[in-house]
This record gives sequence, C-alpha cells and structure tokens, in this order.
Amino acid sequence: MITRTVSKNPRTTRGDLVNDLQRAGTKVTKATISNTLRRQGLKSCSARRVPLLKPVHVQARLKFAREHSDDPEEDWENVICKLQTGLDMYWLKQGDTSGTAGFESLVA
Repeated sequence: MITRTVSKNPRTTRGDLVNDLQRAGTKVTKATISNTLRRQGLKSCSARRVPLLKPVHVQARLKFAREHSDDPEEDWENVICKLQTGLDMYWLKQGDTSGTAGFESLVA
C-alpha cells in the first residue's frame, strides 16, 4: 500500500502515509515509512519552490549587482529583503532522473 500510494502521488508525505495506515488499522511510525520506501529503492527529496532562473534573468541580476556594487551602505538601510523558505517533499525511485529538473536531493 505504501509504495502504491507514493507511486500514484510522489509528493505524499510520511505523515500522510502514517495517517492512511492508522485509518486502515495499522500503527506505524514515520521512520518505518522511510525505511520501507528506502528498501523499495525510493529516496526522499525536496522540490524547489521557484523555478530556476533563465539566462536573461541571471544577466539582469548580474547587471544590477555591478551597477550597485559601489553604493554606500546608507543606500541599503531602507531596503527590505524577504527570505522565503519552504520544502515540498516527494519520493523518487533510485536512479530515476525523469522530471527532476529543479529538484535537489536531501538524501545521498
């Protein structure tokens, strides 16, 4: 059931799987889920929240950085930077690289 669920929806979390199994009357831990999936050749990965930059965007950022590299610190005091973090988990068959653009592995 675990592998079948993950095959249908790779973004299924360990918590979702634990809850599904508890509803079916089986008590398992998140560690058991991870171990089972790893034995089936799957590994846990996280998806990037944003797509990779296109070359035109890289050049625009580089141009901006060069133009403002000599700006005094006082110019940057009123700049607000917003850092966004978040992880989307998914399961990937070991050696399967299809559809992994923009993904980075959490487990080697």
